[in-house]
Amino acid sequence: QEEPKPETPATQGGALRKDFYRESCPQAETIVNQTIHTIFNRDPTLAPALVRLLFHDCFVTGCDASIMLDDTPSGEDVEKKARQNGPFVRGFEAIDEIKTQLEAQCPGVVSCADLLAFSVRDSLVFTGVPTYKVAAGRRDGMASTARNCIGNLPLPDTPLDRIIHMFTKKGFTFEDLVILIGAHSIGTAHCSVVADRFHDAEKSKEIDPGYLLTMQTLTQCQADSQDIPFDPYSSHKMDSRFYKELLDRKALLESDHNVAKRPDANAIMRQYVNDQNGWLARFTSAMIKLGQVEVLTGDQGQIRRQCRAVN
Repeated sequence: QEEPKPETPATQGGALRKDFYRESCPQAETIVNQTIHTIFNRDPTLAPALVRLLFHDCFVTGCDASIMLDDTPSGEDVEKKARQNGPFVRGFEAIDEIKTQLEAQCPGVVSCADLLAFSVRDSLVFTGVPTYKVAAGRRDGMASTARNCIGNLPLPDTPLDRIIHMFTKKGFTFEDLVILIGAHSIGTAHCSVVADRFHDAEKSKEIDPGYLLTMQTLTQCQADSQDIPFDPYSSHKMDSRFYKELLDRKALLESDHNVAKRPDANAIMRQYVNDQNGWLARFTSAMIKLGQVEVLTGDQGQIRRQCRAVN
């Protein structure tokens, strides 16, 4: 099965640089880190929420914080109201809290797009990911429309070839996709989103029988908002052992299961399942790449004073 070649998006982070705020706001990354620490102590589920927020922002119109806007000049529905986002994304209050701290120290200097990239890095450290340098200089977008999400963000039942195409057109390889799926070793999914396949006669044939029995009980869905962990053994720790669950046909998400079925994905997962350090190194590279998709730089966009509204 020939893998489609990744395309090169218009801007892929070339204008970003490390220590971007060294002179304009030298304490910027420290403020983000300290605020993330405070929030994480209240809410240890912050990391998967922010990772998802970054992915859902960057895959639409690039990493421009457009997902954070509550309204847009045209009056159309914004990205956060799209079917692909609605119930699946959160973390906006955490971003507001960090932005308030940054504005108090350095008004109008640090973009919401950079703030999100820093926040994702710092929250992942709490889950066992080694820290990494984030190049900055992103500018914030000035529009956000729900229709831009169509064809750019997958839904739980999106076919695998469509998902691969979404990644390819943003410059990602199939291996990048397999590596980034490892982020599902932390976090949860809404019961109502994942329940169907465990009660479907055909689809359930592909699921490990013991796991299927457990999940058929768990997915009775007493409440729509009931959350089920992707990895029941270490839902707050980034862990390449998660691949073992996928290889053993114990995937919570149908899309993860469909990836693991492919022989090329299978080989990648087997390579990293017992190589935590190797996988973490590869994962941080993929996260850096994710944070540099189609960024606005220079005099493009603006630096929002509030992440929910254009200036």
